[in-house]
Amino acid sequence: MTPLQERWSKVTAWACGLFALFQLTVPVFAPLYDLQLRSLHVWLALSVVFLMHPTLRKRKIGPLALVVFAGWFAVLAASNLHVLVRWLDIQTYPGETSTVGLVLGALLLLAILDAARRATGWAIPICVLLMLGYVFLGPAMPGRWQHPGFPLSFVLGSVYSSSLGIYGSITGTSATFIAMFLIFGAMLGATGGGRTFMDLALLSAGRSRGGPAKVAVAASALFGSISGSTLANVSVTGNYTIPLMTRLGYGADFAGGVAAMASTGGGFTPPIMGISAFIMSELTGIPYLKIIGYALIPCVLFYAGVVAGVHFEAQRLALAPLPPSELPPWRDTVRASRLVPLLAPLALLLVLLYRGSSLTKAGFWAIVALVGLFLLADLSPAGIKDRLRQVGVALAAGGRAAATVAPILIAVGVFTHLLGLTGVAPKISALIVQVGAQNLVGALLIAALVPFVLGTALPTAATYILSVALIAPPVLRLGLDVVAVHMFLIYWATLAAVTPPTCTGCIVAANIAGGNWLKTALMGMRLGVVAFLVPFFFVLEPALVGRAPWTSVLLHSASALLGAVTMAAGLFGFFRVRLNAFQRVAATGVGALLLYPDARWLAVGLVAGGALLATDQFIRLASRRSA
Repeated sequence: MTPLQERWSKVTAWACGLFALFQLTVPVFAPLYDLQLRSLHVWLALSVVFLMHPTLRKRKIGPLALVVFAGWFAVLAASNLHVLVRWLDIQTYPGETSTVGLVLGALLLLAILDAARRATGWAIPICVLLMLGYVFLGPAMPGRWQHPGFPLSFVLGSVYSSSLGIYGSITGTSATFIAMFLIFGAMLGATGGGRTFMDLALLSAGRSRGGPAKVAVAASALFGSISGSTLANVSVTGNYTIPLMTRLGYGADFAGGVAAMASTGGGFTPPIMGISAFIMSELTGIPYLKIIGYALIPCVLFYAGVVAGVHFEAQRLALAPLPPSELPPWRDTVRASRLVPLLAPLALLLVLLYRGSSLTKAGFWAIVALVGLFLLADLSPAGIKDRLRQVGVALAAGGRAAATVAPILIAVGVFTHLLGLTGVAPKISALIVQVGAQNLVGALLIAALVPFVLGTALPTAATYILSVALIAPPVLRLGLDVVAVHMFLIYWATLAAVTPPTCTGCIVAANIAGGNWLKTALMGMRLGVVAFLVPFFFVLEPALVGRAPWTSVLLHSASALLGAVTMAAGLFGFFRVRLNAFQRVAATGVGALLLYPDARWLAVGLVAGGALLATDQFIRLASRRSA
């Protein structure tokens, strides 16, 4: 590393830490109006992104990188200071701007697209550019996709000089609670929470049959709810659990599939749900605490299917549990100095939200509690010094995470604004409503396709927000429950990370395990088959998200739980003994009947399941007598 690269790395770390401090304090304590806060957020977040990614991949940092960064920083400073100073005029006369404003808006839009490209690749910039092309080429489009078109000055004015587009509500969420909870998750992991999660998972599941894989499931659920990123979850927990599984007899593809699918589940695991719960609360107006309650049953069903699959596969292969030497000491794991800094901030967060505090303020005080308890755990001079250093590293990691997400969400805000200008959403709505009037399942398949395709290249949060803009209005017009529809979109936005053709989570897991990425993805899909079915079922029956009388909720939840376990037995070929081909097909079918939220099919499934159990018992007795 050259001296310039070393200095650049240090400056970037300091910039990330300072940006995290800005996001922790200014939204909570500074008396800024929305446009002022959002302009500062755009300026600082994108500046940090250009510091983090100063050159194209594999190129060394040199004088040219300094010139490029200085140029982009000047664009960001001028364009956002323009909004910061003129915020009242923009609020009063939205869309009206001078020639200077139009130039600054065009340059800022280019900066956003380049920052999004540097952060996550070309997917988001291409989407925005295609939508811009559609804005201007609308008069030449055929049929229902034609629109009158818009002048360049109008488009730039509405995107830049208004509280829509660049400075819209999506940027507002990025500038407040999304940044706050990304920092919270980074600090929780960097201050020992990740290790504690892993040890708790080892103690809870390590002694049972299939212990290593169950540890992977438990650790991924705990860590994934906080991190919200399938890739981060696989990288952090998988680097420990995957080698552990392969060492104790699991195949590389199975080990990778377990880690990838379990890591995906963190995106819909309460209480954090990888910030999806907070975004859903903001978009629907439903209190956050209610949303995590609604998410509980689908989450239990998903992990019941995964854990059952792991258990039956371990039984089929006669795999041993973890040896006692691999387990952490119980007393060391559950001591107060480790559990209190982990659990107390989460408890404080939920209490503050229950008492009516905003998401941003609740997140701030949870972080304060986390840092305070972490520092108080060792009051020796050397301990305080070491822990302050860890807090600094955690701040930098949180600032890096928040800055990486920011240009994606800002660009998504531009995309959704252009979507509204062109009237694409009503046209898609008409198509879905037309199909849904004839076949509701067909309409849901179309609705699932949008987040699935978007999620192959975009983070979950961005995919979910875009899907809500495109899909939620027409699906809700079919008379479906609002919570079920939003949960449906969250699930499909999350599952894209482990589904071919891209399945980035499976690729990372396969690299760690030394397996084949496609076989890893297929194994993960077998483990998580419930996750692909349940979204359709809870849209058809809101009792599966707790939106029905308690008797209906209990009936459908118990049936679905039994169905998830039965289906796992069929897919992995083991119940009490190995299952033959007929038994596997029958068990899979019975599981699907029990999962399906309809009383008539439940009755059929119970009868068929009883017959299957009786047949199994008869075969076992006959084999014993013959033996």
